[in-house]
Amino acid sequence: MLEAGVSAINLLNELKLDMKTKLAVYAAIFLGASASSHSEEYSVSVDLKFDSEYIFRGVQLADDAFHPSIEIAQDDFYIGAWAAQPLEGRGSPERWDDELDFYGGYGWAINEKTSFDVGAAYYTFQSADSAFEPYIGIVHEIQGVETSVYLYRDLDRDTTSAEGEARYSLPLGAAWSLDLRTHLGVVDSDDGGNYLYYGADVIVPIELNDRAVFSVGLHYSDNDIGFLVPDNNLHGSTTISIGF
Repeated sequence: MLEAGVSAINLLNELKLDMKTKLAVYAAIFLGASASSHSEEYSVSVDLKFDSEYIFRGVQLADDAFHPSIEIAQDDFYIGAWAAQPLEGRGSPERWDDELDFYGGYGWAINEKTSFDVGAAYYTFQSADSAFEPYIGIVHEIQGVETSVYLYRDLDRDTTSAEGEARYSLPLGAAWSLDLRTHLGVVDSDDGGNYLYYGADVIVPIELNDRAVFSVGLHYSDNDIGFLVPDNNLHGSTTISIGF
């Protein structure tokens, strides 16, 4: 665990991250290492993702962006930190913003194929107001397809969002697979505004060893906002996931 944490830190040092993002990820890695050293019941996962576009609920928030994240779980509890650091377009006219989010929750199984999830996320931005958003969801497996429905309530922006998702993984070999995902969601604001968004993902994860996975993905998203807001987006991603 310690060696994996040091490797993750060394990799982060080679990337051009702002100090706020670095400190948050370093702290999360340290907490994860400390937790794992005291109990084998803890699990820690670190993702280092590059995406040619950052899309959130059907809306583009950045072009090329780096997304480091870490999650610590024990039994049914989990906490995590996730960041978005635009690598370009920070100035006019785009003015893409740095984002650092924290989340935590509790999930429990109802039976072998159904589980509930309750939690909350706290979104922070470099040049915008923060937001707090509780959520609740249900996950159910149907004939090998993992489906989920989540409901979110942003208490600061006064918006309610609902999203349904379906995932299917097709094994292609001993070390890799083809993961398919599709989602449909709606965002509704208390002031009367609302929009629909949807998308699909094709991801190929390749197992490097028993703790690391490298993934390549192609993603499509669309929305019906209009009003000069870009709708459809096609973008690619690469991710290194490390678990310990």
